[in-house]
Amino acid sequence: MTNNSKLIGFINALPKTEHHLHMEGSTPWEIMQADNRELFKKPPQSWKDDFRFKDFSEFENLIVKNVVPWLNSPERYGITAREILTKRMQENVRYAEISYSALAIERSGVDLKEVAIAIKEAIPAGIETRLFIGLHHNSLETNHEKYLADILESLHIDGIDLHGPERFPLQDWIKEFWREAKLAGKLVKAHAGELTGAIGVREAIQELGVTKIQHGIQVMEDETTLSMAVAEGASFDVCPISNVKLKAVPSMAEHPIMKLEKAGIRCTINTDDPHIFGNSLKDDYLAVSKKLGATPTQLAEFAKNGFETSQMDEVSKHSAIAEIDALVQQYLSDQN
Repeated sequence: MTNNSKLIGFINALPKTEHHLHMEGSTPWEIMQADNRELFKKPPQSWKDDFRFKDFSEFENLIVKNVVPWLNSPERYGITAREILTKRMQENVRYAEISYSALAIERSGVDLKEVAIAIKEAIPAGIETRLFIGLHHNSLETNHEKYLADILESLHIDGIDLHGPERFPLQDWIKEFWREAKLAGKLVKAHAGELTGAIGVREAIQELGVTKIQHGIQVMEDETTLSMAVAEGASFDVCPISNVKLKAVPSMAEHPIMKLEKAGIRCTINTDDPHIFGNSLKDDYLAVSKKLGATPTQLAEFAKNGFETSQMDEVSKHSAIAEIDALVQQYLSDQN
């Protein structure tokens, strides 16, 4: 067995989590192709390793064109959630946080709370899941206040996330709603520090009280904000392949995930939008290993971060971490 196949075997066996997974951007190509073979004849060019998006708008437009028209009913959201999570279970993912977009819901005209129910009912046994709804920096175009009230009232929506093109400073309604959501017992996170520098990370922590940052990688540009994030115990849910294809970093070899981890930020490895990027979770782990030199032990630390920062109960967390430690010991033993 080659070293590469041993590494792949190790990654496949590693208990993992997915903290950063968008439903719209993760809708499996196969289920859409089965519904419309002509429209989804072949995957997008963005699946190619060397592809780079011109800007974030090009990326968003691909989702709007490909996926939003298809996700036009609670039933289809349920089908999508089941397929996404089944694929993750095949990669030995035990815990997932998935999000769906309020803007996509508004455009499709389906009921926000009914979609949440359909998603929750579709979750397969064997993978613990939390459902987030993503709000963009701009307010919704119609019935903005009603949508916000529905989010707070829904027992099936576990948390909120800040999505879309990063625009800082934050608008007042965002700050107010994140406070209300926390008081209502919702989990909170925010996309920040992906494409507009460290300011997003700073505002997410200071203004929203968020320590669960989606991406966050450009915090390296500002040592003060990095130190603050470490002091606040922030965790970053990082998507290496996505970051490269969206040009948040120049190349995988220059990705800062290893430096962030060394600085004291607990980082997790995630896929972001596999429908758009054509990646599996294994691909992202392999990229961090091959291009950044992460050892199996270091990959295991990223996996353990995923369980430590999850909403699982402590017994389940410790069980998964112990399994990871045993797997590392076995791998190292087999190398000697």
